[in-house]
Amino acid sequence: MAIASDPTAGGATPDPDHVRDEFRRRRGHWHDDWEAMLVYSPAYVAAYLDFSVYAAERGALTPRFIELLYVATNCTPTHMFDRGLRNHARQALAMGVTRDELLSVAATVSAMGIHSYLLTAQAVADLVPEAGTEADPHAIQRAFDAHAALFGEVLDDVDVAVRVDPNFYLHWLDFVAAPVRGAKAGLSAKEAHLISLAVHAQCTQLNAAGVRHHARAAIAHGASVEEVLDVGRLISSMGIHAMVFALPIINDLTGLDS
Repeated sequence: MAIASDPTAGGATPDPDHVRDEFRRRRGHWHDDWEAMLVYSPAYVAAYLDFSVYAAERGALTPRFIELLYVATNCTPTHMFDRGLRNHARQALAMGVTRDELLSVAATVSAMGIHSYLLTAQAVADLVPEAGTEADPHAIQRAFDAHAALFGEVLDDVDVAVRVDPNFYLHWLDFVAAPVRGAKAGLSAKEAHLISLAVHAQCTQLNAAGVRHHARAAIAHGASVEEVLDVGRLISSMGIHAMVFALPIINDLTGLDS
């Protein structure tokens, strides 16, 4: 049941103790960041709670995997939010997630840099149409086959990147596959693609090509439409980090902490 009220509609301010208790019940944790926000506005925290748990309470993704998604989005090179990473990694460990699984998440995130090459290869192909025409056709086919095994369909931007330099792309495919292969592998292919989808869709990245690639691949490896949508719903709440970052600084500057 929603606990937030609309202050613009004349609704009563939610009771802070009730908001805190509901947050613990529905999110499973509480810490100083939320307490500071509760002092700012119980209605704000109540509204955030309803927003942030919408997908989790629908049940398409397990609580355990949701924590892995949050670990991923907090450790991306475009975010690197130490406090968020620590909180969600700690919660994941409490749920039975292993060290190898956490490191497999980080390893999956570490492969997202390939889009720098995809963008550059496309620009080169546009500027110099003959680029890559001398590439080994056998290497090109190996790269296409290896990509298809991991991702499914080879989309246009990958096609260009492979043809420009198939051997480089094959090395990346070996790198990106590491978290789902070998003795230290801690993720299934579906999980790895859902995690990669999260890091490309998060508000600090918003990489449409990455979202398209990994949404397709996740579905190809067995993800449901609701699982894919719930990734987007869940990580939409990470905009809260603007408040987590700003509130203590504003409190300090305005003397609220003194």
